[in-house]
Amino acid sequence: MTGKSTFQSLGDLEHLLSETETSLTSRLCSLSSISPSDIDGAGTHGITAYHRPSPHVPPWENPENTNIPGITIQISNPYRLSRKYGIPVVYDFRRADVSVGGEGAPLATLFHRAAFSDPHENRAFLNLGGIANLTYLPAFSNARQTCLSFDTGPGNMLLDLAMSHITHGEETYDKNGQRSASGTVQKCIQDFLLDDPWFSKPPPKSTGREDWGEEKFATLLTFLKNYPFVQNNDLLASLAETSAAGVLSGFRWLDSKPDLLILGGGGSYNVDLRRRISRITGVPTTTTERFGWPPQAIESMAFAYLAALTLSGRPASLPSTTGCPHAMIGGSIVPPQNGSLPARLREICLAAEIHLPFPDRATPPESRLPGSGPLFSEETGRRQ
Repeated sequence: MTGKSTFQSLGDLEHLLSETETSLTSRLCSLSSISPSDIDGAGTHGITAYHRPSPHVPPWENPENTNIPGITIQISNPYRLSRKYGIPVVYDFRRADVSVGGEGAPLATLFHRAAFSDPHENRAFLNLGGIANLTYLPAFSNARQTCLSFDTGPGNMLLDLAMSHITHGEETYDKNGQRSASGTVQKCIQDFLLDDPWFSKPPPKSTGREDWGEEKFATLLTFLKNYPFVQNNDLLASLAETSAAGVLSGFRWLDSKPDLLILGGGGSYNVDLRRRISRITGVPTTTTERFGWPPQAIESMAFAYLAALTLSGRPASLPSTTGCPHAMIGGSIVPPQNGSLPARLREICLAAEIHLPFPDRATPPESRLPGSGPLFSEETGRRQ
């Protein structure tokens, strides 16, 4: 992409992404022995190019205290996928939430609740991606407790940046946390990172590369020039401990301490990080593999679920998950070119009622189409 404008580069990335999505869908059908004609619809998250839901603007830059809207830019071209398979495709899941003042993240909360909640045990789901996010899953018997979800801070992002820096790009992650496990946690690093006021901000809250990416890591390296005794593995150990400390910090916002912490995402393979999280929180951990689901598949499964929510007229985000003022239906829909969307929506709605464990279902399933009546209260998102 050298020599191209930013817009050209984004266009190339969008094209590459759509080609990859189409190819992977074909491969998935083949591996699963599913006919493409059996696909009802698809959801694509795309790539987050920029995300700034709650602008932190200094007073001197905003003297009139004007309400500055949040911004989220998702790179995606769902039209190729829709035309290839003749299906509705849901995309751009975050913009609707951000447009009304929500954080636009985390979005997988309702899927976590549907997939991992337990009738009697209070659980939490921790997604360890570049950013770590926590979903509190109260037992069904604790009906008064809220399903809360928020980011806890860096997950793998700073760890991966450090590993790439240490190995001059030859390794992009610390496999199984072997190097961090042999390092010594340096308090100076933890203090530097955990002093960020973001950790004290109550949920709902989200964060991203803008806060914990390359710029933050460069600032950390400059800071470490004052501490020449810090070894490479010490840096990795300190970053892993900081990620774990962020999770513990998030526990203060939960109604009660979870009995079990379920880990998903690529970071769940990091044995050292898992041990640190379990030790520092005092909560036993397991991964989604215990339930038969690969940790790195959870996000893809979640957005397929979110697509079903959108196509069946259900909200994907709630005030307790993203800070939106009311339950929000997220995502835009690309209809199939054959004009069969109305009929297909009816089929999807009926199938969704039968097959998906919607967390809003407090009464026996009804064959309702979008717009046929109030399904949710604006405050809680529960069925009326």
